[in-house]
Amino acid sequence: MSPLHPARLERYDSLFIAPHGDDVALACPARVLAEAESGRRALVLALFEPVDSEANAARAARGLGGDFAAAGLAPASGPGASDQTAPTHDAALAAARLLAEIGPRVQPLHVYAPLGLGGSVDHRLAYDASLRAFAGEAGRNLFLYEERPEAFVPGAVRTRLALLGARLPPGAAKSAERANVLRHLWRVGEPERLRGERMGMGARFAARAEAWRRHRLAAPWNPLRALGPRLHPVVHLADEDARARAQAAAHLLLPKDRKGRSRAAERFNARASAAAKKLGGVYHAERFWLVLPSSDGLPEIQHPLEAAGR
Repeated sequence: MSPLHPARLERYDSLFIAPHGDDVALACPARVLAEAESGRRALVLALFEPVDSEANAARAARGLGGDFAAAGLAPASGPGASDQTAPTHDAALAAARLLAEIGPRVQPLHVYAPLGLGGSVDHRLAYDASLRAFAGEAGRNLFLYEERPEAFVPGAVRTRLALLGARLPPGAAKSAERANVLRHLWRVGEPERLRGERMGMGARFAARAEAWRRHRLAAPWNPLRALGPRLHPVVHLADEDARARAQAAAHLLLPKDRKGRSRAAERFNARASAAAKKLGGVYHAERFWLVLPSSDGLPEIQHPLEAAGR
């Protein structure tokens, strides 16, 4: 099936860019719901989802009040691919070109794109393509959402920000949680388990070795003096109804065990509740990173640390 043609899309107030179909409904369901409740039209665009997909991801997006479209681009990596694997040139070019064509068609005021957490090359590719297509445009806000369950890994957000060389305002310098390497490595494989992605012993060892390397590279990061993209944290606090809707989305999207129990969703929702408290919420909270213009009006796409060791 050929990729989505931009001419098929309508005008939307907000565009949520997802590497895969379930990413937005797991990461920022309350934000999608808030857009709909405010009367703004929201579109969830899954870059690496088949065009004819009408799976649970589409049902979850529509259940939150948004529309769903699958772009049909070929993924650059499979489940559990190492973060050392560089995105192919063709995949990166296709994603950037598609988003550049979609922007004038959809004309969103707000764009939400993945921060690029976890080991999936597709997440980093979606981040890069989103910045190239939308960052620095006057009158448009670009927010980076923290993918879940990847963001639940202690130190994962801080490591990613450090490797991007993100520059934060003084009041946000301590926003991203610090974690020692043992805590980080102990939980680094949990996202794949919650998503039901099976990894062999060799792949698990390679993923932990890569996580250790990245954690070590991130250690010297000074968020007040870094030279990469300028980011500002924005926390979305949601009410009890939004929490219930978010929990329902997790039950819909995450796999059940052989006895039909939703243990993955239950663990995911417990992690989300703990994260809400850390972010200052009572029921549910999500954090985004607003991309600010640099001195020349455009953010850096990649910091040297991000490429180190490839």
